[in-house]
Order: sequence, then structure tokens, then C-alpha cells
Amino acid sequence: MSQRCGYVAFHGRPNAGKSTLFNALVGSKLASVSNKPQTTRNRLLGNYTVDDVQMLILDTPGMHNASGKSKLNMSMNSVAWNTVNDADVVCYLVDAAAGWHSDDTKYLAGVLGRTDKPVILMATKIDALKQDIIERNVAKIQQEWEAVVRQIPGSESRFLKPVPNEVSAKRPESVTELRTRLLAMMPAGPWLYPADDLSDMPQRTLFAELIREQLFRQLNQELPYSCGVKVDGVDESKKILHIQATIVVSKESHKGIVIGQGGSSLKSIGTAARLEIERQSGQKVFLELHVAVELDWTNNPKAIATYEGIEPK
Repeated sequence: MSQRCGYVAFHGRPNAGKSTLFNALVGSKLASVSNKPQTTRNRLLGNYTVDDVQMLILDTPGMHNASGKSKLNMSMNSVAWNTVNDADVVCYLVDAAAGWHSDDTKYLAGVLGRTDKPVILMATKIDALKQDIIERNVAKIQQEWEAVVRQIPGSESRFLKPVPNEVSAKRPESVTELRTRLLAMMPAGPWLYPADDLSDMPQRTLFAELIREQLFRQLNQELPYSCGVKVDGVDESKKILHIQATIVVSKESHKGIVIGQGGSSLKSIGTAARLEIERQSGQKVFLELHVAVELDWTNNPKAIATYEGIEPK
């Protein structure tokens, strides 16, 4: 039996639903998810292998205007753009609830300028809307897409119909339909990973991802963006998986907020993260969290590499 293998890259603005759909297609929670944008900071790979086909899905940070922002933001953008070149199929996601944004025009044109591979334009989160709102927003997405392809001659033929493709990560039949369609597009070639490897993500990175998810879920609007996570140690020698991790903040004043009165906030973050790690690992977990201050770490290339695994450009 000849094998097929290829890459599918997810792109779009922050909070477009990339990580939720990524997890649904892989069939396991690899990417952290919250209702705040830019929860994903690095490129994540998910492996879905069935029969003779291996599909490698790349989840990416949301494309955003990093001008005047930290080096971390610039590095996240660089990660997202670099994956366009690796993909056999590019999926550009637009949140149907929020509708088309002017930045979508710029970013979709940027995708078309970086690859000649097929593109699927997706309208996501359609389960969250009433039918009349869906129809109105999808019609607007189609209208704006037409304006983009008019600016780039020949680009219309690279989009797979329908445009946009309406998708709900919360509806199994929608996920199955999309997965089947993408699998059929994978090119001939040997598998790059064992069939039962869900990701190339190191265990410590997955644990850090799940801890950071809780920072986004439980802390106020801005603070999580200046928090990083580093797993310092993992002890698997006993029946209970022992994990030591450090949450780093960029200001001394943030440390007390993360810890909370009497340690209440840190305890809540740790409990939720521990339960999620237990669900993913199938083991009982003891999670030991510490909070450290590293001033302005989001502008320090060495610290960005340490806490986020990103090599800044």
C-alpha cells in the first residue's frame, strides 16, 4: 500500500477558532484554548493518521499587527508566516461571529503571496450564531474574498469551493466532513511520524501549554499576555506524575496577582491545569507551581526561547 503524507496549515487572525478546530481534527487536546486572542504562541503539530494517509496539521499564532509591540509578538508573527511555506494545503479561518476584518484582507493576500498551494477559506464558529446572522456574515466574507482575488490575478482558481467553507468544531459531522476532504488532498509520500505519535511536541511543552491555558482562562484581560511558563522538572518514577513548573511574569506587581490572596489564584490555576494534564496523560498528577519575575522578558530573545520555545527573528 503506497503511503501519502502532507501538511495542512491553519492561519487567520487571533481568536478565529484555529486551536479549537485543530484539536477537533486531531481528535485530542494539544493546543490550549481560551476566549482570549493569541492563546497560541508557537507552531503546534498534530498528527492524524488513518489507513495509508498521514495528515500533519499545523496550528499557528494568530496573525496580528505587531508594530510597536514586544519581540514576543514579532516572533509569533514570524512563526505563523513561516508555516505557510511548509503547507500542502492552507486553511485561512475567519470567525463568522465576528465577521470579516480589514486585517483579513491584508493577511489573506499575504498568504497568497507566499504559497501557490490550494487554499480553503473557512467561516468558523457557525454553531454560535442564529441562521440569519450566519447568512449575513458569510455573505460579507464572500464579498470581501472576491475583492481580494480581484487584486491578485489568477488567485481565484487556488481556492477550493465553496468559498467560504462553513465549519463548526463543535459539530462532529462538520469536523468529519472537513477531515475527509483534507485527507483526500494529501500528496504521495512516506509518513514522517509513527502513526500513534499525536504530535512532535515534547511532553514538557504540552504540560506548559496546558498550564498557560489556565492563565488565559483565569487571569484578567491583559496579564496573561506577559506570562510565560517553563516546566522545570518531570518525575515519572512514582505512581503519581510529579511536575514542577515556573510561571514567569514581567513585572514585580504581577507576581502578587498571579499568586492571589493567600495563594488562592495560584491554587485555582494549578488545580485546573492538574486536572487537564491528568485527562491528557491518563495519570494522577502532583503539580508544583512557582511564580518568578523576569523584568520585561517578552523583549528578551533568550527568555522568549526559554519560556515559549520560539527563536526570535
